[in-house]
Amino acid sequence: MSRRIQVIRNTLQLIFLGLLLLGLYMKFKVVFIALLPLSLLTGNFFCGWLCPYGAAQEFFGALGKRIFKRKYRMPEDIQNYLQYSRYILAILALAGLGTIFLEDVNSYKVFMTAGTDLSTIVVSLSVVVMIGFLFISMLFERPFCNYLCIEATKYGIASLTRVFTIKRRKDSCINCKRCNGACPMNISISHVDSVRNAQCINCFECITACPKRDTLSYGRVKGRKE
Repeated sequence: MSRRIQVIRNTLQLIFLGLLLLGLYMKFKVVFIALLPLSLLTGNFFCGWLCPYGAAQEFFGALGKRIFKRKYRMPEDIQNYLQYSRYILAILALAGLGTIFLEDVNSYKVFMTAGTDLSTIVVSLSVVVMIGFLFISMLFERPFCNYLCIEATKYGIASLTRVFTIKRRKDSCINCKRCNGACPMNISISHVDSVRNAQCINCFECITACPKRDTLSYGRVKGRKE
């Protein structure tokens, strides 16, 4: 079942990536508006299922794994602090201090510049940033999503109240930590009973990677554990 879920997720990612490239992405804006309040209950599905740039990073990551035969993971001590960088950038953007090209990347304006007044320099910088992070994603999982995506912050913060999330059964867990290695957002899933982390994008890669059936699952939880 978990493998089938990944096929469905990847298919949706390809569809929305195609819509973006065809200039039709913003016609589905109502879907994204609806997903934000839904995140309060179910967690962040936008970033893991519908975000075109997140999907592009995943596909480049899969390519990188074939070429380099391995992926690098940010050390946990550094990740614990670096994961807040995107929230700091979001605050700066709200305060009017965010960089123009970074805001353009987060809103996908670089794909919709025809007939707008965006300067060539801004567009060029945005494209360079986006392409650069695609190549970085060949070695690190979703680097832009992890540390720079302003768009993801609102879904991440909303998901902190989630009632449905990823759960871990201690009695059947063999502590192999495959779930940690599979998580593109660098969450230490093997250390918690239920995931209540703003970085979680509900990609279910951890569930797919777990060798013990039903040890990891997605469902309703009680209490508020990390």
